[in-house]
Amino acid sequence: MSVLRFRSSPAGLAVVALGGFALFGWGAFGVTAAGQRSLETRLAQAESDRDTLQAWQKQFRDVETELREMQAKVGATRDELAQVTATREKAKAQLAATQRDLTAITKRLDQAREKATQTTGSLPAADPAKKPAR
Repeated sequence: MSVLRFRSSPAGLAVVALGGFALFGWGAFGVTAAGQRSLETRLAQAESDRDTLQAWQKQFRDVETELREMQAKVGATRDELAQVTATREKAKAQLAATQRDLTAITKRLDQAREKATQTTGSLPAADPAKKPAR
């Protein structure tokens, strides 16, 4: 059993210590490498997400530009509609005034015909004769 018995010597302790440090170093390296691979994977995913978000942002900007153009067109159409409505109202007012004038002129014409009939004693003028039917 003397073979199994361990004798501590400074050189033996140094070998055991160096072996332990080597195992600890390689273990730390393995953990660091695995962590770095995990970080690289997360970085690639973050870059992919960033690219996707940039594409969405560009799409939203394009839609926003389109929306602003449409809003400008709607504003121009509203202005044009207001002008057309004002012109329509003006035309309606002119039509009403013209109708009043026509009514007044027709009334004066009827009065003049009546007066002419009374002064001359003639019969009222008949409507122009129609052409006979063939």
